Amino acid sequence: MFPIRVLVVDDHSIVREGLKALLELEADICVVDESNNAMDAVSKVERCSPDLVLMDLKMPGLSGIEGCRLIKKNNPHIKVVLLTNYEDKEFVHEALKAQADGYVLKNVKKGDLAMIIKTTMQGGAYLDPMVTRKALDSLAAYDDDASPPIEQSKLTQRELQILLEVVAGASNKEIALHSNLSLDTVKSHLKNIYAKLGVRSRSQAIMVAIEQKLISMPV
Repeated sequence: MFPIRVLVVDDHSIVREGLKALLELEADICVVDESNNAMDAVSKVERCSPDLVLMDLKMPGLSGIEGCRLIKKNNPHIKVVLLTNYEDKEFVHEALKAQADGYVLKNVKKGDLAMIIKTTMQGGAYLDPMVTRKALDSLAAYDDDASPPIEQSKLTQRELQILLEVVAGASNKEIALHSNLSLDTVKSHLKNIYAKLGVRSRSQAIMVAIEQKLISMPV
């Protein structure tokens, strides 16, 4: 199995060096390049072909969110995990709108960051537990650009259960394990869920699920 190729993006060199040193401790993760701004990162994505971009949210010039949006527009298969100090609901919502695959606070434990990267590469979408509730509350109340309501009955009970796990950040493998289903069956369910919701990604599915109140999260 090839190592996960990661591009590290942060405007502070000490942060980049720390992230690189941490990730390079993992045998199955390889830092292929680094950048100090989002615009440069967008260009480097084309040259170094990373599997995942680990990017600071708030940087001079182009923000990490805008950088994420550009990367996803041209390379939708590349995963983007935003690393930040901000818990603001507005940032979380905009990150999900930009199709970010992860939103992680910089106080994340060392061992957890590698786990988040690996889970994301397995098809998960990660929201830091510190901001999950704020994000869900924000999306539930957000009605700008609201789409027509989607009837919950369009989704089967199994699909609703899987959608709940997607919102909770579970990977396809984890969903398969929890649901006692094969990985191919989970992928088939997700394909049907995306089609019924009119979305193309996990992040978009999370947004629609909460905006349309298709699921409820435990308090």
